[in-house]
Amino acid sequence: MNMAGYRIMSLIQSVFILFAAVSVLDAADNIGMNTAFFGGSASFWWSPFAFWAYCFAIVAILQIVKAFTVDDKN
Repeated sequence: MNMAGYRIMSLIQSVFILFAAVSVLDAADNIGMNTAFFGGSASFWWSPFAFWAYCFAIVAILQIVKAFTVDDKN
């Protein structure tokens, strides 16, 4: 993998980690992000906890892809 692909995947990971962090910080709905994303209703598949899990899963998958596609340069 070239460095451009690595940077893009790292940037995507950073965005998802940032969204998860802001959502965790907004657990009391002080910022309004969770209200905007989830409204007044939440289900098993779409709630703040499910959103955090989706973000963590995406970051983990991208980490695995990076681990297997980055070439060592000697």
